[in-house]
Amino acid sequence: MQPAWKRILRALAVVYVTLTGIHVGWVMAHEPFAFDAWNVALDTGAKPFSVSRFFSYWAYEYTHSNPRVGQAATYLAYKVTWFAVIATPLAFLALTLAVFVLGTRRWPRTARDLALWVIAIGSCWFALPQLGKTMFCRAYGANYLYGAAIQLWFLVPLRLGARATPLRMALYAAAGVVAGLCNEHTGPVLCLGLALYAWRTRHRMAIAGAAGAIAGFAAIFFAPGQGERYEGLAQQASLIGRLLQRGVTGNLEIFRDGLLAAAPVLAVIVLALISARERPKALRLVGGAIAVACLVTMTIFVSPKLGPRFFLAPMALLLAAFIAVCDEALTTRRLAPFLVLAVAASIYAGAMTIPLYARVKRQSDARLAQLEATKPGDVFTAEAFEQVDDSWWYLGDDFRDIKKRRMIIDYFALKGLVFRAYDPTAPLAVSDVRLVAQTGSGCVPRFELDGYRALDIASLHKATLDAIARLDPQPTHLDVAIEFTGAPPAFPAPLYLSRWTPARFEHYAGAIRRESRTSRAVDVPPELAGADLYIFHIAGRLERLDASHRFTPWGNGIYWALGCRRDACFVFAAARLGR
Repeated sequence: MQPAWKRILRALAVVYVTLTGIHVGWVMAHEPFAFDAWNVALDTGAKPFSVSRFFSYWAYEYTHSNPRVGQAATYLAYKVTWFAVIATPLAFLALTLAVFVLGTRRWPRTARDLALWVIAIGSCWFALPQLGKTMFCRAYGANYLYGAAIQLWFLVPLRLGARATPLRMALYAAAGVVAGLCNEHTGPVLCLGLALYAWRTRHRMAIAGAAGAIAGFAAIFFAPGQGERYEGLAQQASLIGRLLQRGVTGNLEIFRDGLLAAAPVLAVIVLALISARERPKALRLVGGAIAVACLVTMTIFVSPKLGPRFFLAPMALLLAAFIAVCDEALTTRRLAPFLVLAVAASIYAGAMTIPLYARVKRQSDARLAQLEATKPGDVFTAEAFEQVDDSWWYLGDDFRDIKKRRMIIDYFALKGLVFRAYDPTAPLAVSDVRLVAQTGSGCVPRFELDGYRALDIASLHKATLDAIARLDPQPTHLDVAIEFTGAPPAFPAPLYLSRWTPARFEHYAGAIRRESRTSRAVDVPPELAGADLYIFHIAGRLERLDASHRFTPWGNGIYWALGCRRDACFVFAAARLGR
């Protein structure tokens, strides 16, 4: 390769690494105030950072909740404004650099080395299970991403064959304590692996590291906080008891989850081996990484909680084995497809996260402002974020968790909190919507709808007629009003699903259908000719439909089509849409 091209490739690699750090930092700056942010706020009385409060918090967590060393970083991530914005990109890049060094047994120096590091960085987006939602949550990132980076870097001196001196051994033992304190699932495997390596090689650095790691793991395993975390789940059954409770089927499901987590990196390892001209010696490292992943998975058998974040560190080690295979078995030209894949994965990660976190940050800030403005003793209605459930990239709306809502009620001294979100089992697919049967003498207590589909207006109308037929005696009229448990949105007139008398059943059924990638068309029932037509987004926005009966969704979630006359509005279509 010509020297000029080598300089260009080095420059491109530096740009790529820099852009990756900026991407991760930008997303961290736009993480919504959610999940563990509330826990830290409550545990600290919402007091700002100070050194004494930092150590008090860490001591409290060690004795009452989360004894991991990452919980100290969690405090800094939430209390020091720019800590997570700077530390998380550095931790991610440090993790990927450790992956490169463990795979190649050297520091990156040449253009080819930088290409391998780029492959390691980009591959993390699909090789580390659900990396986005783990890394872009400050508490998860501090406990799992930072922990994985610490533990992998702890292995680097042994991989590079560091020479043992008394000072280095003392420092390495201290580093072992920190590595052992990182995670109770990877800790046993780390201690076992180091002990076996030290026994086999009699390497003094390995002996010192193993002693430190065992001490650190003992400190986390026997910490008083282990008995109280997860709201006491750890005390509801012993380790053996939980293993037996889950049974063979439950534990095999966990093992299946581990296999699914490993599938992407195993796939690229197979592709690299297919491209290789001969069988590489790095297969030993692949086998060792698979063994580590299996052992870590087995520690999860006795865990009170489950989740893909537990597989982050072993999958990073498996990724290092992939880098080793590429380094040993592939020519520079054969690295090109994996380099393209890595860069494409990074571009895709940016496209998926930057717009998403920009939107949910705005929604989170608006919610916080509304909460701050709510008087103690009031009922607060929380409009759901546009992404309610979790995904590969984001943990979703924390208010979907009733325990979190109760925490917010206590934090702000509210009377109650109503969460308005998509619910496929609720009428019209909105969690706080109620269909109320009204007659001249009041509500009908035995009026119940069943056998309907939430977004199918026609099935709701049929279920209404079936429910009326079951009433005895029959009312003279019955209106099915649409009401909200939380603060009701403003409509031009009272809102109904239908109105019934023995002589007439007033109801309307249309549709909201996709017309193009951005446009939706509303099929309006002929009976509503002359009525005022509206599109209502469940977040509270009401827009009038023009004569074309078309609109562009302005947010994800539930949309209703309304036909309004002077005395009543009727919902005649409903759909769940995205932009």
